[in-house]
Amino acid sequence: MSETDSAEPVTTSPDPAAACAIPFMEALRGKVEERRADRVNLAVLLLDCGVIGRIDAVWGYHVGDAVRDRVGALLRADVLRPGDLVGELGRDDFACVLSTVEGPGVPLLAAQKLLRALNTPFWIGEDEVLASPAVGIASYPAHGDQAELLLQRAKSACILARDLASRIAEYTDEHDNPSASRFLHQNRLRAAVAQDALELVFQPQYDLRLGQVMGAEGLLCWRDPALGIIDAVEAFAAAESAGMVTDLVSSILNRALRNVSEFRYSAGLDLRIGVKLPARALRYPELIDVVERALGTWSRRAGTLILEIGETSLLVTEAVTRDTLGQLKALGVKLSIDDPAMALSSLFQLAAMPFQEIKIDVSAARNPANVPKAERILQTIVELAHHLKLDVVAVGAADEAAAARLKELGCDYMQADFRGPALDPKMFVERFGFNAY
Repeated sequence: MSETDSAEPVTTSPDPAAACAIPFMEALRGKVEERRADRVNLAVLLLDCGVIGRIDAVWGYHVGDAVRDRVGALLRADVLRPGDLVGELGRDDFACVLSTVEGPGVPLLAAQKLLRALNTPFWIGEDEVLASPAVGIASYPAHGDQAELLLQRAKSACILARDLASRIAEYTDEHDNPSASRFLHQNRLRAAVAQDALELVFQPQYDLRLGQVMGAEGLLCWRDPALGIIDAVEAFAAAESAGMVTDLVSSILNRALRNVSEFRYSAGLDLRIGVKLPARALRYPELIDVVERALGTWSRRAGTLILEIGETSLLVTEAVTRDTLGQLKALGVKLSIDDPAMALSSLFQLAAMPFQEIKIDVSAARNPANVPKAERILQTIVELAHHLKLDVVAVGAADEAAAARLKELGCDYMQADFRGPALDPKMFVERFGFNAY
C-alpha cells in the first residue's frame, strides 16, 4: 500500500468546504447564539484521536497531516449531519458540534458512531496504525452557555474518558478536569511551602498501660484561601507531580517538631510526635538529610519522631524505598506501619523490615467485648504484632469501655476521637497542658 493508506487512501488535499469555512470558534459562537434564540439544545463532542502525535514522531509531520485530513473527512462523511461543525483544535483534538440535539441520548449515540468511524486502521507503508480515540461530551445549555466554556468542559470529560472502558464521558460538575485541579494545587502548594503556610492539627495518643497522653499525631491541614481545605493525599500527589515531595516533607516535619517543642517548653508536655508519609516519599534518598536536619533544627531526639508509613505494598516492589527505610531506622527514627489497606500477605515481607510499631483500625469491631469473634481477631493481631516486636496503636475506639478492653487485650497505645479530636497547637496545649500527668 502507499505511504498513508487506510480503508480508503489518506490524501493530503484539504477538504474544500473546510478551507472556505469561517473560523471554527466564530462558527461555534454563532451556533450557540442561534440555540439561545430558538431554545434548542446543541452538543460539543471533543475527540482525542490518540495517534497523530505518535505518527508525527515516527513518520514525520507531513504524514501526520495526511492522517488528520483523513480523520476530518471521516467525521464529515460518516458522523456529522449537514449543518454540524467540525474543528481541528490540535494535532490529536477535533471538536464536533451537533448543531441541534433533539433528545438527551443523541450526543451519546453520536459519540459511539464517532468511535466506530475511527475503528478502521490507517496504513502507513506496510504498517497498520490504529487510533486510540476518546470522546468527551458537553451540552448546551446544561454544561455551559458560552462556546469557550463548552469546549473546555468537553475536553475535561475527554480526559476522564481515557480511563473508561467505553472511552466516552459526559461532563459533570463532580468530575471536573483532574489535570487542571492538580495544576492549580501544584502552584498553590509551592506558594504555601515557600511561605511556611502549611498547618498541622494534633490528635493525642494515649499510653494504655500508663493511662496518660504520651504523644500526638500531626495531621496536615492545608487551608488554601482559593481552593479550600486540601487533604494530605492530594497534597502529596500535587507535590509528586511538581517534583517537590521532599520540600513538602521538610515543611511538615519542621512544623511538627517546632510545635511539639513548644508543647514541651510552654506546657510541660514532653511528647513523641507521629507524622504520616506515603511510601512514595521513600523513593527520594535525600529524605534522610531532610529528617536529620529537621531533628537538629529543633533539638529533638530521633526516637521521639515516629514516621507512619502508608501504601506499604510499594515497599515490597521497590528496593529504593526499603533502602531509605533502613537508613531512617539507622538514624534512630521510630517507624510505624499505618496502612488500613495492607493485605495480610504483606506481613511476610514487612516482617523483615525495620518497623517498630503498627497502627490498627478497630472501628469495625465496635465494642470488642460484645463481639467475641471480633475480640479474638483483635487479640490474635495484637499477639502477632508483639511476636514481631511491634508496638500496637489502636485507632478508632468508640468509648471508654472499648478502650478498657483494648488495654486488656494488650494494645500498647490508643488514638481515638472520643478521648481527644485533632486540635490546632493552641487548643492542644489548652486541653492537655500541665494536666496531662
